Amino acid sequence: MVYFFEEIKRYSQEDCQPRFERARFCLLRKKRAFLQSALMAERPVVGRGGVFMVRFVRNLRAKRYILRVLDERTARVTVPWGGDLDHAVAFWEKNRSWVEERMDLLRRNSSRLQTEWRLGAEVWYRGRKERIVPKSGGAKAAVEIGDLSIAVRSLSQDLRPEIEAEMRAVAGRELPTLGDRLATKKTGLPRRITVRNQRTRWGSCSCRGTISLNWRLIQTPPEVCEYVILHELCHLRHMNHSPQFWALVGEVCPEHRKHEAWLKTHNIALLSGIFPERP
Repeated sequence: MVYFFEEIKRYSQEDCQPRFERARFCLLRKKRAFLQSALMAERPVVGRGGVFMVRFVRNLRAKRYILRVLDERTARVTVPWGGDLDHAVAFWEKNRSWVEERMDLLRRNSSRLQTEWRLGAEVWYRGRKERIVPKSGGAKAAVEIGDLSIAVRSLSQDLRPEIEAEMRAVAGRELPTLGDRLATKKTGLPRRITVRNQRTRWGSCSCRGTISLNWRLIQTPPEVCEYVILHELCHLRHMNHSPQFWALVGEVCPEHRKHEAWLKTHNIALLSGIFPERP
């Protein structure tokens, strides 16, 4: 009888501990985000290339004023603990010429990038750069990318919306099934797996055990896609990036450093869908 109750106690602790850890981590993350970052002001500025926005954001972890150019039309001034808006504006005005130079450089570089997906362009699909080619033999307009066949409205227009929609549909069918197959008692079993259109991350794990995956994983090599899913599954056990978490990741995916390096190399191009033009 004593042994029976000890078994129930041990099972309950093992089963509930990851849930308690996830809930605690979520509350701490929300509190930290609320305290650490807050938009103080947002001002339009007329520059050499037109109107752009300057955002003044307080961050309690910052130790000094920081100025960053986010894109061609947005700059951000980080205000540290103890700083104020007047000093932040003065800091911005002092470095305004540098910001405009950086934005000019971004505009010049973007003019050499492939932002539209037209016939002959190359896009990532299952880890390979595949050329967009017209599909022959059909009554309606269609294109092929690797083994993917996609109906389009016209072959002379930007094909990106139709291609991305089809890739997202493929990801919606394949990624949840792959996640269920990779999940084990060692990593934890998710409550559900969703496929979304994240702009800055490849996946996430919620406090309630829901795994969200970026549909663009269908563009990565299969082994890299599996690594991202395993990474998120490991968060079911450890809602952080502690040594224990990385030990579990290394156990279920020994080559995770190699896959992480591939993602860092191609991260911006894949998440933005903007690739260098072919020479």
